[in-house]
Amino acid sequence: MYDFDKVYTKREPGNCKWDVEKGCIALSVADMDFASPPEVTKALLDRVATGLYGYEMMTERDYQAIIDWRFKRHGEVIKREHLMATPGVLNTMRAALYALTKEGDKVIVMPPLHTPSITSASMRGRVCVEVLMNDDGNGYYTLNYEGIEQAFKDGAKVLMFCSPSNPSGRVWTKEELEKLAQIVIKYNGYVIADEIHADIVYKGHKFISLRLIEGMEDRAICVFSPSKSFNFGGFHIGSVVVKDDNLRKRIKDILYETGNVCGRPTAMSICAQTAAYTQGGAWLDELLEYLQANIDFVCEELKGTPLKAYKPESTILMWIDCSALNLTTEKYNELMKKAGIMPDPGHYYWMDNHKIDGYTGLQDHFRINIGAPRATLKEALDRLKKALL
Repeated sequence: MYDFDKVYTKREPGNCKWDVEKGCIALSVADMDFASPPEVTKALLDRVATGLYGYEMMTERDYQAIIDWRFKRHGEVIKREHLMATPGVLNTMRAALYALTKEGDKVIVMPPLHTPSITSASMRGRVCVEVLMNDDGNGYYTLNYEGIEQAFKDGAKVLMFCSPSNPSGRVWTKEELEKLAQIVIKYNGYVIADEIHADIVYKGHKFISLRLIEGMEDRAICVFSPSKSFNFGGFHIGSVVVKDDNLRKRIKDILYETGNVCGRPTAMSICAQTAAYTQGGAWLDELLEYLQANIDFVCEELKGTPLKAYKPESTILMWIDCSALNLTTEKYNELMKKAGIMPDPGHYYWMDNHKIDGYTGLQDHFRINIGAPRATLKEALDRLKKALL
C-alpha cells in the first residue's frame, strides 16, 4: 500500500540530518528518509484547514489513543492516571532524573549508549558512572549485571536505560529484564527507560516495557514517543508512565519550571500523534518489512569487506564493526569524506569521548541509519566499498 522506494531529493532548509556537504549521503541522525504515513499528513492538512491555531491541550481521545496503541502493539495496560503527555522523550528523561536525584548523586550509563543519555547523567552536578555492556565479539551485547550491581552498591541512585538499545539494536528479553529488576529492587534504585524505539522491533523479538516486570512499576519511569515509529521527530511530543503520585507531580513541576505544561504539547504534534496511533498501524507493519529487507541488504553488501555488519533486533540503526581497519578519528573522517557518506562515528556512544569534536582516538565502530530507500542505501554502500579499496 505504501511506497518506501521513493527517493526525496529536495528537503526543507534547516533539515538537521541533511545539513551536509553537497553530494554527501547522510546516514547519521535517526530520522528516516520516508514520508510519514499519508493518514498523518491528511489529519494535519485537515487541522491546518481550520485556520484556528490557538493554545491546545490533549483530550481524553488523545490519551486513549496512546493507551490503546500500547495495549494492541505490546500487550501493555496503562492506567490513565499514570500517563502524562510531555514535550518529548529527552526533556522528560532529564526532568525525571532531576526529580529522583540531587547534586552529587551517581547515575549509571551503559555504553555503547545513545549520546544524550550519557550527557544527561552528568548534568546539574550529577556524577556519571560508566558500566560497559558485555560484547561477545560478534556484535551481540548483553547487560553487565556485575557492573550494574557494583555501581548501585557504591551508591548510584538511577540507571539511564535504553530499551530497545541504541546503538546496539538489542531488544531485552523478559529474563534479562527480570535479572536487572532484582538488582534495582535490592538497592532501592530507579530506572529511567528510553523506550522511543519500542515499535520498531523485528520478527522473532518482542518488546517488553520494564515497568511490567514484577516489582518495577514503582521504580521504572518509562518514556516513549511516536516520533521514530512514524518519522516525525520535528513534532516534539512524548509520553511518560509514572505510577507514584508524588514522583509524577515532581516531574510535572520540573517540566513546568522550563516552560513546559504537561498535557499541552504543540497543537500539530497532538494531531500527528493521535492520527498515527489510531490510523498508522498498517503503514508501520509495511515499514518494518521494508527495514528488515534493508538490514539483510546491508549485511549482504558488506560481506567480503573488512567491515562486520550484524543484524539489529530493533531500531532503524546498524552498529558496524570497523575495528579491522584500525582507524583513528582522523583516518575515519578521511575515509568517510572520500566515500561521500556521513554515518555517526562510534565514539559518540561512549562516556569519556562522546563529544562530537575533540576526540582523536581509535574508531572501532560506526552507526548507520538504514531508514532510507534501498537505492539510497545501495549508493552509499557502493561508495563505501569503493573507498575501502
